[in-house]
Parts: sequence; structure tokens; C-alpha cells
Amino acid sequence: MSQGNESARKEIEILRILSEFDRPVGSTLLKRELRKRGFLLSERTVRYHLLLLEAKGFLCGHNRRGRTITSQGMEELGRALASQRLGFITTRFMSLAYSATYDPTVDTGTVVANVSLLDKSLKDKTVETMKALQSMNLLSAPYIKVLDEKSEYCDISVPEGKIALFTVCNLTLDSILIHSGIPLVFGYGGLVQVVNHKPIRFVEIMSYEGTTIPPLEVFVYRRMTSIMRILRTGSGMLLATMREIPAEARERTVKILDSQQKKGWGGVLVVGEPNEPVLGIPVSMDRFGICVVGGIVPGAAMVEEGAQIVTTAPHCFVPIEEMTRI
Repeated sequence: MSQGNESARKEIEILRILSEFDRPVGSTLLKRELRKRGFLLSERTVRYHLLLLEAKGFLCGHNRRGRTITSQGMEELGRALASQRLGFITTRFMSLAYSATYDPTVDTGTVVANVSLLDKSLKDKTVETMKALQSMNLLSAPYIKVLDEKSEYCDISVPEGKIALFTVCNLTLDSILIHSGIPLVFGYGGLVQVVNHKPIRFVEIMSYEGTTIPPLEVFVYRRMTSIMRILRTGSGMLLATMREIPAEARERTVKILDSQQKKGWGGVLVVGEPNEPVLGIPVSMDRFGICVVGGIVPGAAMVEEGAQIVTTAPHCFVPIEEMTRI
């Protein structure tokens, strides 16, 4: 995604938050509200966007008390209605996948990363959970990056007592396919029923084209997953996504997936046959479907364990050289 589009998205969310208050709001409170909505920005970055919005006439400053939204700001916010943002998720995800630079032939470059903010006391348990997911082929890639409390990285500011956990988003696999000349179409995000370690069917789905928020986050917030049960018993509800790829590219796709699997990458549940349904979901003519484990599965598993966690997926690009193999 271009830096301009990402900045605009942050600024619209700032306007949205300020529109919900009838009093001036300072950068500290605004940072906290943004975090609740998945924007883990430092206070310095928040102040930067506030200055830009004020220069555009969208905000009014009230000295140290903070800022309020102006009538001009309300008009700008009104132009960002949900109906106008349908399809935004697909465009954003495709842009991220295209912009990642990871090259599997030399194992270098940037990957698309998810980030979770959680209590530092949960670090060891989270890493152990990721190792368990890796052993069952339910992790996109065996890499992790931990940012300690009071640190900053990629516009993320980690509060005292917390850590930021970076994991590889499954959009990185899309990136590998795209840069290998394989076109793909984002289909659905949903819940897959797993029985005795075998994916059976999608039981809930949301179209990427028909929503203004990432589908998998909805299922996590509604506590509809049972990932830890899968780790313990082999059966449960798992977050997964589905893509469609032209039938002519199937052989090449399988070759790439096999190559990545040999390097420890995983998360591919099913590679369908041309014109055949995948886990009960039909595909378009002359295409085949591929079902992949959702990249936010580690965070979702910790939520099931009662952890207070904020996950933003996808969030940023991280050089894979800066991540640690688990």
C-alpha cells in the first residue's frame, strides 16, 4: 500500500474519533483510542497527523486541552462513508502483497507482518503456542520479532508492561505467488471446521469485497474460534482465507508451495482442483481454490486463553533478516 493511502486512512480514523467527543481531545487519549481500533501509533506520530489535519482546516486547536473537529473536518469524514469503502480491504491487501519484497530464492527482503500488543508476561506462552502451531502446519512462516516495552518500531509505540509481537502475515505467500507471475483473486475469510486434524468445511465466510473491515478480525472479536482445542485434540474451528487462481497456474503454484514448505513455511490447508469446490465453497470457471490458515491465528489463540491482546493485521513490512526463526 502506498504511504499516502495509509496516511489518509489514519487521518480519517483520527477524524472519526474526534467526531465522537464533544470536548477537546489530546494526543495521549487519541493514541489510546487509536490503539483500540488497531492503529498502534506513537504519540509523536499522532501529533504529526494532528498538525497536518489542522493545517488542512479539519481540526481546531485549543492550546494544551487538545483539538476538536471542525465543520470542514466533518464534511471530509462524511466523504468516507462505509458504502464508499467497500472493496477497500481487497485493494489494501493486494497492494501490501505486491509491495512486499521477500525473495524466497535468497531468503531476504520484506515480509508483510501482523503485530499483536500483549502483556510481557505472556511472551513465553505465546512463543510456545506458535511452536505448537508450527508443528501442526498451522503457521504461515516460522519467524517472529519481539519488541520490548517502551520501544518504537514502524510507528508502533510499546507501552510499559507490554510487548509487541510481529508475525508473518499470509499475504507474504500471496506476494511470493504474485512476483512469480501467478495472478490471484481474494475470495473469502472465514471459519473452517477441523476434525481429527483434517479440514472439513467452511462453516462461516465473509467476502473481502463486501466488507470494510478484515473478515477474520470479526470472528476473533466474536470469540468464534477454538484454535487451542485443535492443538489439544485435533478438532475445532480455525481461521482461514480462500484465494482463486487460474487453472493454468496450478502446477506452478503447487511447486512454489512445496518449495516453501520444505523451508518450514506452512499454513496451506487445501489446494483444490480446477472448477471444484474447496471445503464446500465453489470457485469460478477455469480457476482453482487455495485455502490458507489466517495470519492472525497466533493472536486469536491467545485471546481464547483469556489474554488481553490487540492485533493489527496486516500492519507493516519487516525485513525477514530482522526476525528470529522459531
